[in-house]
Amino acid sequence: MLLLCSVVLLFLFYRSFEPGHTLFSNDGPLATLVSDCHELPDNFSGSWEDLNSIGQRGGGVWVGISGGLRLLLGPVVFSKFYAPLSLLILGVGAWAFFRQLKLAPAACVLGGLAAMLNSGFFSAACWGVASHAITVGMAYLALAALADTTTPRRWARICIGGLAVGMVVMEGADIGALFSMHIAAFIMYQALTQEAVTARTVATGVLRVGIVAGFAAFLAAQTISTLVDTQIQGISGAAQDTRTREQRWDWATQWSLPKREALGFVVPGLFGYRMDTPEGGNYWGAVGRDPAWDRYFEGGKQGAPPQGFMRFSGGGSYAGILVALIGCWAVFQGFRKEGSAFSFRTRRWLWFWSATLLVSLLLAFGRFAPFYQLLYALPYFSTVRNPAKLTHLFNWAVVVLFAYGVDGLWQRYLRPGADQTRFDLKGWWRRVKGFDKRWTLGCLAALGASALGWLIYSTSGNEMVKYLQEVQFDATTAAAIFTSSVRQSGIWVVFLAGAIVLVTLVLSGAFSGSRSKWGAVVLGGFLVLDLCRANLPWIIYWNYEEKYATNPVIEKLREQPYAARVAILPFRAPPQLQLLDQLYRIEWAQHHFQFYNIQSLDIVQMPRMPEDLAAYENALQFEGTTNTIHRLTRRWTLTNTRYLLGAAGFVEVLNREMDPVKQRFRSAMNFNIVPRPGVINPTGLEQLTAVPSTDGQYGLIEFTGALPRAGLYSGWQVMTNDQAGLKVLTSPEFDPAVSVIVAESTPPPPALNTNRTVQPVEFVSYEPKHIVIKAKAPGNAVLLLNDHYDPNWKVLVDGKPEKLLRCNFIMRGVQLAAGEHRVEFLFQPPVRSLYVSLAALAVGGLLAGYLLIAPRLRKS
Repeated sequence: MLLLCSVVLLFLFYRSFEPGHTLFSNDGPLATLVSDCHELPDNFSGSWEDLNSIGQRGGGVWVGISGGLRLLLGPVVFSKFYAPLSLLILGVGAWAFFRQLKLAPAACVLGGLAAMLNSGFFSAACWGVASHAITVGMAYLALAALADTTTPRRWARICIGGLAVGMVVMEGADIGALFSMHIAAFIMYQALTQEAVTARTVATGVLRVGIVAGFAAFLAAQTISTLVDTQIQGISGAAQDTRTREQRWDWATQWSLPKREALGFVVPGLFGYRMDTPEGGNYWGAVGRDPAWDRYFEGGKQGAPPQGFMRFSGGGSYAGILVALIGCWAVFQGFRKEGSAFSFRTRRWLWFWSATLLVSLLLAFGRFAPFYQLLYALPYFSTVRNPAKLTHLFNWAVVVLFAYGVDGLWQRYLRPGADQTRFDLKGWWRRVKGFDKRWTLGCLAALGASALGWLIYSTSGNEMVKYLQEVQFDATTAAAIFTSSVRQSGIWVVFLAGAIVLVTLVLSGAFSGSRSKWGAVVLGGFLVLDLCRANLPWIIYWNYEEKYATNPVIEKLREQPYAARVAILPFRAPPQLQLLDQLYRIEWAQHHFQFYNIQSLDIVQMPRMPEDLAAYENALQFEGTTNTIHRLTRRWTLTNTRYLLGAAGFVEVLNREMDPVKQRFRSAMNFNIVPRPGVINPTGLEQLTAVPSTDGQYGLIEFTGALPRAGLYSGWQVMTNDQAGLKVLTSPEFDPAVSVIVAESTPPPPALNTNRTVQPVEFVSYEPKHIVIKAKAPGNAVLLLNDHYDPNWKVLVDGKPEKLLRCNFIMRGVQLAAGEHRVEFLFQPPVRSLYVSLAALAVGGLLAGYLLIAPRLRKS
């Protein structure tokens, strides 16, 4: 199985061996992996994300499979092979579970392949969240450990199962929590379906759940602790009162699965693939749509269009037509009262997985159906985003039903020991009756309906193009999307016909007896062909040497990146100048700035904003009025944002409208955006670069009014009331270059000399979690470091611990006496949970060794 999965993955990901190329990754691209704030092994103890906003505590890297692979392979090799390795773990994990269920070897192998190539898991891995594939694979392994309740070493297996669930949580976070809940249901269902259900069997089931939960928490201690600290505590909108939960609904359900897009489970490419798939393969559905758009359309398009996403998706859900067909066969067999291909005990498990299928699908509809509100009402489910994540549970169950289906077909129609007769399809059709005949006729009817549906769809070009234009596609792209969608659904009809033919041949005895192995090979070949062709659009490679090639603007900003932040001007540029905004937000901020450790004030990704940052940003928000325009410059001043990107002509506008007295904006560089060398007709933003030009359309603007990253203040105000402090901080009369607001009780400053301004200091060294500053204070002073305050930061002055001050509402500081000092800021989050998880890994290794060695010792 390992060899077979490896061969298939090598075929799909052969380009990973090409020098200079790496897999596309939206979440965790190579640039992020090589950035200083994500360096391993230091990141295992927690991370400080200093490249976006004013810094924040990150989750770091957990000591799970993904973290181990990153440490072992290094950033470049990891970025090349993370996706295929995760899919390999998934395929082998599913195979192991089916082996423990004692299914036929063909069912185990085909089930493993179906799991590994399922587009829901495959596309997620290729999108950059390959940990999801590992999550599902470890969930299968957990069930494998828990499947046998009669083995002499079952309690050791339960402990191993609990550790596997811990890895599920560690790799999947909230998705892992959903899987862990289902595994608990599996254990209880297992107890309640014993031949004789007694109070003891129920108590045993509860005890098994408790042991699994305990060992899961043991291994996932680091993950749980970090998630609570960074995703719940101190996070804006995480409160569990009714009002907050209601306000959170749009945020939590933006990535819901529209009901009609459930067709994507059986028809690949019907709604497109990625957002940027060429030749009309663009995703055109409604996953990721801001709910404000729904209200806008329902209200007759009154007022200005919303600013949120119309759609955003990087994943598919196709399970495979053969997988779906045989899975349906298994479900029907499971509900047959007489003549079923399965025993009563197996049928009860088919009911369990059918219920999983149905419930997860209904919940995945999110805001498009009423069912998710029931789950949302549970404590802390308002902090979980994206109901579409539940499609992973749906596909998890689909694969299990498929494996059961293959096993049922094998035992009834393919078993090598079965009586072998000469194959005669016509004769079989004359003889067949009952379920097999109704099934075959039903399949032919479904094929006919599908062909008719495709024919009707293919003639609806005008209506489809009109609709696509209404949802923000231009006429040319809309026409290409419709053509691609019709082509993909037409190909699917052909594969549906092939799947029906294969299943019919199995039912007719064409692969019975000695031909059974050929039947398994043909089914496997068809499955792999179908899923591989459907998954190819998800596999995208980058030439990272070209993608991360620098340019003069990047070179300027990377000279001493910790000394000044950069941001793009928050004004809507004319249409002819919006190219810079796209290039900045998609390429530079997400990739080049990460790769070169350039610190940007703009947020690349922060779905859960800390409460203090939310309050700070809200207080400094420009409201489009003349009496709040000063907040723009105040925000740049306080956050050490020295460089701004925008249209070249904005320098005069900024000085005239925003800073008419001090005139602190000046041009640092003008440039044009042009194709990279050797590119004639660029097809993507990654093929563009910046070239300096005195008359360039775009400009790098320097704002000299930005505070230095760190500076000494001889005057400060103590204000322990945060709201009052924010009001002063944002008022036009306050001068942040003269005074700093301290939120801690500190001795009063000396007599304030209003002619004194903030005095810069010298950076001895800078690392994301360790900053060393040399400062010479003429008298008692406050050293302000314009980085986000967090209680896990510690400060040493001349090697001795000092009190960390919260300054200017959200920044870090320390009080210094007169004289020359060496000041160190160290980020030291708690690491106790890390050691707990490491201990759990050691225990898991011992238990695994025991399970491997114990049978051999017994035999000897």
